[in-house]
Amino acid sequence: MTIHEQADATNRMRRALLAFQAAKSAFLMARRRFHALPEAEGNQIKATLWLTATEVDTAFKVFSAAGLVTNADDQRSISEAQRYLAESKR
Repeated sequence: MTIHEQADATNRMRRALLAFQAAKSAFLMARRRFHALPEAEGNQIKATLWLTATEVDTAFKVFSAAGLVTNADDQRSISEAQRYLAESKR
């Protein structure tokens, strides 16, 4: 893999993690604001979480295939996204 491809994989991973963290924060803020979210808002937030978690998982596969390694903080977020995907399939 070229240096350019590694940089692209790194940028994709970073963007995916940032999007997932933003979606997770939006979900937590909405839950605090409303004890029970309106169904439409809850469904939209859950869909956003699922999409961003999926992108984290996909970006991580590309990132790893490039031979790159994540730091501990990023690995925690990646694990959290993968766990969210696994739990949402149940």
